[in-house]
Amino acid sequence: MARVKDILPTRRDVLRWGGLALAGTSLDHLVWPLEIHANGQTDPRGTARNCIFIELGGAISPMDTWDFKQTRYTPKDLDMVQLKDDLAISRTLFPELHKRMDKVALVRSMRAPELIHFNGQYHTQTGRALNVAIAREIPSFGSIISYELEAQRRETDTFPTYMSTQLTRARAGSIGAGFLPTRFTGLDLDPTTVFESFAGNTQGSKELLEERFRLLNALVDASETERLSMGSKASDYRDFYQGAYEILNDPRWPTIFEATEEDKARYGSDEFGLGCILARNILDADAGTRFIYIYDGDHWDHHSGIFDRKKKWNHYTTCPRLDKGLVSLLQDLEARPGTASGKTMLDETLIVTTSEFGRTPEMNPVAGRDHWRQAYTSLFAGGGVVGGRIIGSTNEDGAECIDYGWKHEGQPFMDSIVATIYSALGIDWRKSVKNTPSGREYRYVDTVALGGSEMMFDDEIAELFV
Repeated sequence: MARVKDILPTRRDVLRWGGLALAGTSLDHLVWPLEIHANGQTDPRGTARNCIFIELGGAISPMDTWDFKQTRYTPKDLDMVQLKDDLAISRTLFPELHKRMDKVALVRSMRAPELIHFNGQYHTQTGRALNVAIAREIPSFGSIISYELEAQRRETDTFPTYMSTQLTRARAGSIGAGFLPTRFTGLDLDPTTVFESFAGNTQGSKELLEERFRLLNALVDASETERLSMGSKASDYRDFYQGAYEILNDPRWPTIFEATEEDKARYGSDEFGLGCILARNILDADAGTRFIYIYDGDHWDHHSGIFDRKKKWNHYTTCPRLDKGLVSLLQDLEARPGTASGKTMLDETLIVTTSEFGRTPEMNPVAGRDHWRQAYTSLFAGGGVVGGRIIGSTNEDGAECIDYGWKHEGQPFMDSIVATIYSALGIDWRKSVKNTPSGREYRYVDTVALGGSEMMFDDEIAELFV
């Protein structure tokens, strides 16, 4: 006789996929309803229905890739092509992307407030500097997106608005919903295991799942007194399991784990390629997910041998790997119809690819590049972004920004990328929450780095769109 665990994920599997979602949620200090205030004039663009955010953990080297600088460190086998005066790119490192640079825009004037991976990756997930005193109540910006788009969910939507891939492996872990209810937490999937988890026969799985959930609810109802004594924790966990049940009972759920051998050859069969296939399939399912965060491990942390082919991870391996997944994703989304007449899925999906900071312009004694905060590059595509555009510029070796490229007298930070995503999705990025657990106002986009050392602009990068 078939057993549930043989054909369906167990409750433990679901929790594992969710990673630290519940642990990262401030269950003891939820604030509801939120006291939301608008703090300034904004005009959200609403050019995108979805967003895919790709984090290149460890930090890609701009001067070797998207802000190329010819120096004494440059290898001679990069096969550079000069696409225009301010854009040269390696055909060796990006054999497909170099043909599609007219589809993407680059912001070369980015600046980072930190130089430690944990802090930088926390900032990348939350859009603000780490403050340990209130970190437990701070939500990821994906959770804010989930909260803001809640009113747009349809009765048929069962997938969470926010999903991610392998964020539980990030140095900062998977940031939870903070002061928000658990339903706004992202569901994290491990692309190296979930495709296998749904392989094989699932005959009879629906009936077995329904029976298991019926027994679970009966057990909960039988211990209602104990459940009520737990307060909001019990209801949050029950909401979590209810959501898991609805997802697993949705016939669209198994379809997101379908990947042909051709798909794997095009995208790559590693965690990044599979993560991009998941993102494509999730959007194809149209089951409620609007924001997807793809984490690409720490493969870009090249402190030594950045061009050493004998090393497992170097730019000769990481860049073509990114090239395959990203370009295949762009191609497939462009080939799919959007929800609006005459629009493609790429037209309706903002894709952002970035690191937590940059790399040093000087090679160190072991032929690598170390952490650098003064300037780095982020890539944007789709969702209303004007392709072929380059915003900002750096000096001859990429050490510092010499042109901000936007209307403000200063460099954009990750905070402005978050504002840009909010704007594209139609969200007022200058909102704030007054009734946080700590009593400290939470702004959707923060304006001052921790300690007040640097001013950050609470504004979108409008030049990407106009």
